[in-house]
Amino acid sequence: MIKKAHELIFISQILRDGTGVEMFNEKDVSNYENRFIRDEEFKLHSLSMTEKTYIAIGFNSYVVRLK
Repeated sequence: MIKKAHELIFISQILRDGTGVEMFNEKDVSNYENRFIRDEEFKLHSLSMTEKTYIAIGFNSYVVRLK
């Protein structure tokens, strides 16, 4: 599935070395949502069906939810 940045809620950023994630607080989330171009596209892969989270892959990878 492909979604645009403005259709996503950013939860955390997956570290590039694969050792974990960096959680966002509310201020970080608004900064990330404003930093992305509204039409920037991310390819989504299901992470958790019960939590309704996805891995969004673009230049970096993020854990997200749909708005």
